[in-house]
Amino acid sequence: MAISFTTQQHLAVTHGVSGWPSYAVPLAIDLFVVWAVRSCRDVVLAVAVAVSANVAGVLTAEPLGDVDTWVSAALHAVFPLTLWRMHRPARSLVSAEAPVVADPVPAVSVPAIAAPAPADRWPDADLWQDFEADSEDAEPVTPPSAEDVKAAMTVLESTHGRPVTGRMLADHFSVSERTGRRYLSMAA
Repeated sequence: MAISFTTQQHLAVTHGVSGWPSYAVPLAIDLFVVWAVRSCRDVVLAVAVAVSANVAGVLTAEPLGDVDTWVSAALHAVFPLTLWRMHRPARSLVSAEAPVVADPVPAVSVPAIAAPAPADRWPDADLWQDFEADSEDAEPVTPPSAEDVKAAMTVLESTHGRPVTGRMLADHFSVSERTGRRYLSMAA
């Protein structure tokens, strides 16, 4: 990059741009190449301008009859191409070399949060699933009333010193965490 910058700056000086504006020429060309490559816009034009400026800088500084002049011009054309290839792989590898996925990846489904049940509906129909008997000899368990849940919430809040969670109610009533969350939402 430094050699390319110097060659482009020398080209500007050779063609009448002196002083600090001569440094603006290579800066503008190099920034144009970087912008074009990163934004994927006008890449061919930007690289062509940079290659042309580098080759012209060499050809105006040395005699055209020497082999070294043409080899140097070809080497100076490599700088913008290298810059282009150094920045391009980050974008092109993703699309060109990424494996093709035949089946779309399923999105992670998040269960919807149900609205709290109205106060006049206690308990919900599938709330009873936690109270079904495990065996035929076991006696069915009935869910606590709203007053029992509210009393338990008061005790648990004073015992733990923080707001009651569904997990705390589930542990207290020996039910699933889901049922504990339902108790919490119905009692609130």
